[in-house]
Amino acid sequence: MGREKEAGELVRALGGRSGYVAPFVFVYGRTGSGKSTVVKFVCGRLPVEHRMVNLRKARTVFGCAGLIHEELGGGEAKRGQSGGSLLQKISSRMAELASQNPFVLILDEFDALFFDQRGGASDSIYRLLSEQQRLREEARMVCIIAIANSPAELDGRVKSRIGSAPEIHFGANSKDEVLAILKDRARQAFVEPVDEGMLGYCAAISSEEFGDARRAIDLLKVAAELAGPAGGRIEAKHIDEASDRLRKDRVEAALAGASFHLTIVCRELVRLILFSGPAWHSTSKIYDHYAENIVRKNEGSRLGYRRVTELLGELCSMGLVESHAESKGRGGLAANTG
Repeated sequence: MGREKEAGELVRALGGRSGYVAPFVFVYGRTGSGKSTVVKFVCGRLPVEHRMVNLRKARTVFGCAGLIHEELGGGEAKRGQSGGSLLQKISSRMAELASQNPFVLILDEFDALFFDQRGGASDSIYRLLSEQQRLREEARMVCIIAIANSPAELDGRVKSRIGSAPEIHFGANSKDEVLAILKDRARQAFVEPVDEGMLGYCAAISSEEFGDARRAIDLLKVAAELAGPAGGRIEAKHIDEASDRLRKDRVEAALAGASFHLTIVCRELVRLILFSGPAWHSTSKIYDHYAENIVRKNEGSRLGYRRVTELLGELCSMGLVESHAESKGRGGLAANTG
């Protein structure tokens, strides 16, 4: 619901009426925009074999390869196993899965690959794509769908291998789309009808802050839980309390397992916003603030500019920060949304 256009684009990329399955499809958009849900929905209704792997469950490139191998039915990767031998086993499993129908490997949270700076993410992707091309030359139709929050910065070799791959962008849901989704979910979930004004209030809050249907559904669910003991009728005060609780839970969950330096970067960005206001702050300004304070407070050695930029990217992926770039230089900008 509300993603018919994106679903249609994916159907065409996976054969549709043409019968041609694209080798690579890039699906991107902000957290909660329905990317993974739509991809699973479409693949589940087409004559294709498919497996989805959430790469964020791993911390390294080798760990991501191990997750893929396990999801394809190859079991856990053994300690001491080389990346090359693991890739060969992944290739063999893909060949088996593509023996009858096209096989679609869905790499969810694709940008997590690039958090491991020492793992050679681009090189691993290139080798995987090379194996995929070899399989397609053997008439094994293998497609890789990469799902990410933003277009990945791939190196030249990978871009050349991918070619003009279809890109499907999931923009923010409109208020009307969010409201339609909420009406549908509320009709299924509640015995007594929910006041349409309260559904509209949920949709308005979610659309203004995030444009996120998942957020709106969570908001309605928590509001219903809060309203239950008080007699069961959802009111505006329940939705406001649910919004505050979800915001707090989201930040705590995101930062609970964060690295030390990611927490420090987040802290310094919050300090900037508290003292300078919630305007856009340049990446260089955030870095200078981080570097100055980590030395002044004697909190250990500071990270380089590039690594702090990557940590800001992680905060974007968590949905705590929004970013945009004004140039291809050091002018990336970030502002806290929490």
